Amino acid sequence: MTASQTANRYWRVLVVAAVGGVLAFSSSFLVTPTYESSTRLIIHGRDVGFMSSSGQTQTDQPNITDSSLAKALADTYGSVATSRSLATAVVDDLDLDAPAEGSGLFHTLSSGAAWLYRCSRAFIAAGFCADLDPRETAIASVQEGTTALQLGTTAGATAGQPGSYVLEITSSGESGEQARAITNAVADELVESSAALLQRSIEAYIVRLEAQLGTARDDVETRAAAVTAFETQHNVSAADQQMVVTATSYDDLRADLNTARADLADADAQLQSTTASLERTSATVNSDQQIDTGRSGTSITINEANPVYSDLLTQRSETLARITGLEARISVLEGQVAAGSPVALSGVLADLANLQADLGAVEDQRDELTASLADAQTQAATAAPDLTRIDEAGRPAYPVAPKRYLYLLMGLLLGGLAGGGLTWLAERRLAPAGGAGTGEGPDDEGPEDDGPDDEDQPNRVSDLGTLGFDEDARSVPADVGSPGQERELPPVPAPRGVPVPQAPAP
Repeated sequence: MTASQTANRYWRVLVVAAVGGVLAFSSSFLVTPTYESSTRLIIHGRDVGFMSSSGQTQTDQPNITDSSLAKALADTYGSVATSRSLATAVVDDLDLDAPAEGSGLFHTLSSGAAWLYRCSRAFIAAGFCADLDPRETAIASVQEGTTALQLGTTAGATAGQPGSYVLEITSSGESGEQARAITNAVADELVESSAALLQRSIEAYIVRLEAQLGTARDDVETRAAAVTAFETQHNVSAADQQMVVTATSYDDLRADLNTARADLADADAQLQSTTASLERTSATVNSDQQIDTGRSGTSITINEANPVYSDLLTQRSETLARITGLEARISVLEGQVAAGSPVALSGVLADLANLQADLGAVEDQRDELTASLADAQTQAATAAPDLTRIDEAGRPAYPVAPKRYLYLLMGLLLGGLAGGGLTWLAERRLAPAGGAGTGEGPDDEGPEDDGPDDEDQPNRVSDLGTLGFDEDARSVPADVGSPGQERELPPVPAPRGVPVPQAPAP
């Protein structure tokens, strides 16, 4: 089959595919484009102001490594960045729920296409299409188009895994300027919400401390009054009070010694656990990179320190320092206990010692609460934000969606299929009817014919001249068929490969 014959036969495929591609590519301009912009923030790690219910910051909480803390903080701030409250603040700041400005045929077609797409999805998912509030639509759009991810290392065995205190925020919009504005607004709101969250947590902690401190002061006054009343009632002298103090001091020394020994045992256990983890952890990590230049390849091996191993080393050093301090304290307490001697108190003096011990406990609690309250008030006045902007979001030049080449390819594919179907239908319609059976085509086999087979019949083409056919008129004389009439006969196709004989000239 020559090129011209192929073109004559399949021209519908080419034309319909081209038309489909043009229509699909043109329809992509009716879809609202999506632009993306990003910015980065730094988390202040160990200086972060998140406080527990007991008032502990991240610095005061033990057994928290830098890698786990970075991931925990990044996940926390990522959840805040995609929250509804923050999206609502962004919508209010930028007036994203305002009616869209635009007119003309293209704006109408674009709005209609967006409505059709939304309602089609709604019908498929829920069975109906509801009217949406512009404000709710804008808030949902900001939430769905915002992501906050922690940046990871770019080399070593931990490549691609979170490991930094940098948070990258990406937001989308219908234009490059809108995407940039939304990204900057989300970052600013996240910084402000972080500072507000810290301030609220400190204020709530201060309120709890003030309530606890008031209760502790009342307890101190009550216990002090009970001690004074007991001494007055039992005529306790100054010598008796000194004896009680001596006995109490000795008991306190023994209690402090037992506490220090328990702390030393706990520190030893932590040191053993940390040492075992160090033995299982490699000090360095290797990463292999393959660089292909087209003609040759180069393999590069990078050796760098393992961050987990470094954290474990720091933890072991802190534990060793703690053990050294506990051992020194135990040595001093043991000397004081050995230098003293237990004092036996009578029943009245023993009761007085118990009352003074209760008074001393509530006084210590009052002093601790007073110090904690002062620290909280200082932190509330001087607290720095946990997040800091590193850069500003830029204005993207090109949209990330829709992918117009996908529309073009889909249009060409569907158009080609439609053109192929039209070509097949046209060939079926133009093909000669064959057989006496179903008559669907020249190759179809119909039911059996009662007449003689083709092999028993004379060659119809060769009999044309015998019957007196005129080759041009394809007619039969009056003596063939009905009297006095000529009947027009259809042309008889010749079998393939058999020459058609010419009828003799009259």
